[in-house]
Amino acid sequence: MGYQDCGTIPPVGLGTFRLKRECVKPAVRDAIQLGYRHIDTASIYRNETEIGQVLQELYASDVNSLSRSDLWITSKLSPYDMATPRKALLSSLSALQTSYLDLYLIHWPAMARKPASSPENKSLRLEAWRMLNEAKKEGLVRHIGVSNFTVEHLNELSETQWGIGHAFVQMEIHPWYWKDAAEIQRVFSEHNLTVVGYALLAEGKLLANDCPAIIDQISEKTGLTKVQVVLAWALSRGWGVLAKSVDTNHLRQNLETLTLVYKLTADDILAMDEISSEQEEKQCWDPRLVK
Repeated sequence: MGYQDCGTIPPVGLGTFRLKRECVKPAVRDAIQLGYRHIDTASIYRNETEIGQVLQELYASDVNSLSRSDLWITSKLSPYDMATPRKALLSSLSALQTSYLDLYLIHWPAMARKPASSPENKSLRLEAWRMLNEAKKEGLVRHIGVSNFTVEHLNELSETQWGIGHAFVQMEIHPWYWKDAAEIQRVFSEHNLTVVGYALLAEGKLLANDCPAIIDQISEKTGLTKVQVVLAWALSRGWGVLAKSVDTNHLRQNLETLTLVYKLTADDILAMDEISSEQEEKQCWDPRLVK
């Protein structure tokens, strides 16, 4: 699957996790003016209200000629709201000032403050999945999916009456941790899942002094920045990507990567793949602990 096959979702999206509230509006405004059309948020990020406000400002502006249908807005069901998924969805719609979401995800396979081993987590996941399917039928969401789910968690959903056909899976992906994403693609190849990666910079590890030499070498050879090298690698594997920045130049470079994937050769991609073989490191929360 090529990067252009990420369903109907724009392959490069703006991530808004940990963006300070005062930075959210200018970042979203700059991103959209640069050409971004996918904005990713979540109720747990606590910035849906600010995003909703800036989008209304952009819709009303004659400069952008932007309408709601031009955008893809993703939000997520908080682990704190697993017991009340419909209420949480309606709250996100209200905060974002929209009548529908393009994509709504179950953010985490367990409920907050419950032990990862609790059997209640499975029943909550299944009930939330039922609600998401109902919301899709109602037109409250156009697409549904999950975030941070394992193969085992997805298997549970695939066995329900709703299945997981054409669902979206958002998960941590970077050169130090990507094999779980590839495994999900392989195991569920007949379900036409779309995988979207976050934390592509491995929580800043990419920009640290111990960044693998191969990334620097590919950067020098291709003229791409190190960030662009990693984004292009992920896109070449058929994954959508979320990239976060408040710097206009970085936002532009991230989006431009979509047209620069061809600069990576097959050997470059294989060399990037090998980084995790030397030292696989997961940087974010680990759903493999959730039963």
